[in-house]
Amino acid sequence: RNPMTTSFMRLATLLAVLCVSASVARADDGKRDERDPCESVTPAAAGGPVPRDDDTLVVRWLGTTNYEISYRGQVLLFDTYYDRGPRNRPIGLLPEQVTRADAIFLGHGHFDHMSDASSIALRLGIRAVGGPPTYEKLLTQGMTDGQAVRVTGTGGERFDFRGFTVEPVLAHHSVLPGTTIAAFSTAIQTELGTPTPAQVAAENVVRARGTFDPRVITIGTIAYLLTFESGFRLIWLDSAGPITQPEIDLMKRIGHTDVAIVAYVGHYLQETQIPVTMSLVELFNPRFYLPGHHDEIRDIFTDMGLEPLFLTLRDEAHIKPISLLYRGAACFNVKSGKAIPSEH
Repeated sequence: RNPMTTSFMRLATLLAVLCVSASVARADDGKRDERDPCESVTPAAAGGPVPRDDDTLVVRWLGTTNYEISYRGQVLLFDTYYDRGPRNRPIGLLPEQVTRADAIFLGHGHFDHMSDASSIALRLGIRAVGGPPTYEKLLTQGMTDGQAVRVTGTGGERFDFRGFTVEPVLAHHSVLPGTTIAAFSTAIQTELGTPTPAQVAAENVVRARGTFDPRVITIGTIAYLLTFESGFRLIWLDSAGPITQPEIDLMKRIGHTDVAIVAYVGHYLQETQIPVTMSLVELFNPRFYLPGHHDEIRDIFTDMGLEPLFLTLRDEAHIKPISLLYRGAACFNVKSGKAIPSEH
């Protein structure tokens, strides 16, 4: 063998080993590119990056049913429950850290969906949109008609943004007997202990920012359909109740969505929750599903394991489930309809 050839082969082998080692080191250090909105864990609303091209949609989970949508330099917030009180797991975002948003869309007016909406909307000078009970609550918090926007979701309502529209659709709140909620609340407190007076006081402040109007159940829960110029569609729904006629009419008109974000909450057990959530997901007929409301709210809801639901989605409905950590993002190309893979 030619000595020069042997030396070259040894050098090539050494370079290959070094490249592999460097690749492993990069993978092991776990560093994210915080300039990339698909990798960053800083919400766009808090100064994080937004997509650089016109085809990328970034969908970011901010706990409970809070989602952030960023597209073509615009940032929309869906539900705003960031200050969750002293006993709940922090999501890494507080309302005062929100420095940019173009609008807030509220699914319904319970405190765990709208508690920070008015403070953010007033500070940023943006609109907050919701059903009748939500709108009425916003008016009691310093917002005026026009900045607080009332929708019914029964047709003819649309909000225009650069490259897409948002359409409200009347939905229905989840239905669960009060006795079941009370029983689980007692069991949770038995396991974890009762709150202190200071914790109760702090949590009551958060609760007071929402409404307990019973009309939330039937006329106050709104889904929102985002339709992009390319035809890509995303629907977001922050509760999981019975299917409504406006939801049926919508799907008769559009046929399918590409991404469905539907709450996985209301029932405490997979055996009773999966059928409720799945009926809505199957109606919306998406390619991808993202959950919401599956994380704990102390003394009310427990953390819901996603594996049984995701197995059902994969094996029975052939829908791709996507699970995000707090502040994590999923990215989609609105022209191809495909998810954009992240390196991390």
